[in-house]
Amino acid sequence: MSARLGRAAAAAAALGVLVGCAATGGSPGSGSAAPDAPLVTGPEAQALLAGLPEPSTDDPALAPATLLERDGGTVLCLGAVAESAPPQCDGPMLEGWDWSTIEHQETGGVRWAQGVGVPVTYDAGSGVATVAGEPVSLASITMPAIEYPSGDLDEAQLAAMQADLAAVPRADVLGATGLDGVLVVDVVLDDGSIQAALDAIYGPGRTFVVSALRATP
Repeated sequence: MSARLGRAAAAAAALGVLVGCAATGGSPGSGSAAPDAPLVTGPEAQALLAGLPEPSTDDPALAPATLLERDGGTVLCLGAVAESAPPQCDGPMLEGWDWSTIEHQETGGVRWAQGVGVPVTYDAGSGVATVAGEPVSLASITMPAIEYPSGDLDEAQLAAMQADLAAVPRADVLGATGLDGVLVVDVVLDDGSIQAALDAIYGPGRTFVVSALRATP
């Protein structure tokens, strides 16, 4: 684990203690909220979400992505992609990318490529990813499947949590979707610290964080 990841994890641990005390009325060391604790949403939750960790990594991670040339640079599209020509998508800017390294499409002077795995490092402060290895076609590798949990949150609770996250401006939070009673939160990168913080805010088992940047296979 890099030094920056270590610092992020330590910050998340500290946040977990503080939030756990606020949610349960306990003292440090009393643990986070129990799964059946009342769900806290609205201004109180949003104030806590403002302190979510912002993990970075100096160690290469694999970005399964669409690449899009835009605004004089290259966007590493990690969230939803609108299937148009060229596609429409958002994500961190990618430094060090060379379009000659992989087959791509072009229309109207705009280049893009889909189904690409790019090893990158990521700096949350600047919101920039940097190429850290040779790109590969995702069709040529096997990515570990994500096993989504189930929970018991209802639609109103999930909608309230989605509204909380939408109210906190974070470019590295790509989206939040209710799935089988759990709020699935997609982020650019999580080293475990974002999940720990959300567990402390909402209670364990109520959110499931998916990191777009994955360990290299």
